[in-house]
Amino acid sequence: MSFARLTTSVCFALAAIGAVSAQSTIVDPVPPAQPTGAPAAPAPGGNGAAGYPNMPTVFPPIDQTVMIPDNLLQHPLVAEGMRKVQAAVPASLLNLPVAKYVGTPTPEYPGGAAAAAANCYWPAGQCVRDVAAQGYNADVSKCPNQNDWGITYDDGPTVAPTGQFDTEDIRTALTDLNNAKATFFVCGTNAIAFPDELKKSFDAGHEIAVHTWTHHPLTSLTNQQIVAEILYTEAQIYKVIGRKPRFFRPPYGDIDDRVRAVASALGYTAIIWTAPRDTEDTTAQGADGVNKILNTARSWFQAQPGFISLEHDISTTTSEIAVKLLQSIKAAGPGFPLKIMPVGTCLGTSAYADGLAPAPNTTTLPAATTTAVPAPRTQSPPTATTAPRTGASGEKSLAVSIQPGAWVGALVMGVLAVL
Repeated sequence: MSFARLTTSVCFALAAIGAVSAQSTIVDPVPPAQPTGAPAAPAPGGNGAAGYPNMPTVFPPIDQTVMIPDNLLQHPLVAEGMRKVQAAVPASLLNLPVAKYVGTPTPEYPGGAAAAAANCYWPAGQCVRDVAAQGYNADVSKCPNQNDWGITYDDGPTVAPTGQFDTEDIRTALTDLNNAKATFFVCGTNAIAFPDELKKSFDAGHEIAVHTWTHHPLTSLTNQQIVAEILYTEAQIYKVIGRKPRFFRPPYGDIDDRVRAVASALGYTAIIWTAPRDTEDTTAQGADGVNKILNTARSWFQAQPGFISLEHDISTTTSEIAVKLLQSIKAAGPGFPLKIMPVGTCLGTSAYADGLAPAPNTTTLPAATTTAVPAPRTQSPPTATTAPRTGASGEKSLAVSIQPGAWVGALVMGVLAVL
């Protein structure tokens, strides 16, 4: 199996040994969380755990093919979340039937097309709730102001093998683009595998948001499982950055009114994406596929209503596309008509529950130039087995489990990295 579809779970032994990056100017430095594999293992508390009620000491497995275990569904974190949901959400929404998971990102939605339309099931026709109602917040699928580009990346953070692209390269390209900022929707599995990368993104001023723990289609989960997917991810993010996000994105856009209501009761706003602004980067195959997607995205370089784009830092290919697209924007120079910004900035609101936000940041491009490809890392991850899953929108995630023989190699590499 090629590393071109690498997920960040493959190096969790390195994350267990590595140290969190330099101190943030917003919160005190937080020691890295200990990754937990299958079975789950205790994770030590850090400075970020203080002030977060019911912070778990055991987190779900890193392997995205393993659902959150029943015993972790009984944790006070989830129980308190369920109390909030049951108090805030009408029974008519909570009792909407659970979709049937059939091994693909788009489940079989109960009741067919009529029910999908009635319950605003996004995969059936890109339905969004533009107005809040009893039981749920309004969705966000675009930036309200002309020419604002809310740029987002899903599924990371990632650390790539030698010579390939990852989250760090995207951050570097954003910095080179006049210090532009983005919103990173992170999976809990990858946040716990690479807490240092998560912290670096936050410290650089990028927004951190929730993309669930296992990247499973949420309409196929029970209310309790949805709560667990969101809150375990939130807890791990809080341990690392000391902030509680208020934006979440459902994997594959798999959301209906029940999922919408559960997330809203937990304090979240669903951030989808503007349907024509999905790069479909996870479908790229080879150099021709990469160039085709880049050419499509470059066609967006014109004045237009504000939008939110969908990109990924889940693999070396998607991260390569992200870097090269940012380089194309920089090369366009001051004539580039759009303003690159994170979602919170384009909405004029904080990405965090405490209401605090960094100073607004949008790009004003310098004269046209070119940017060199970032230097590759000097370290490769251990061997992993991957199971790709492609959604109706083209979004793809990789469920990964570490092969037994890779554990020792990962540990040795982690030790060498510290020496």
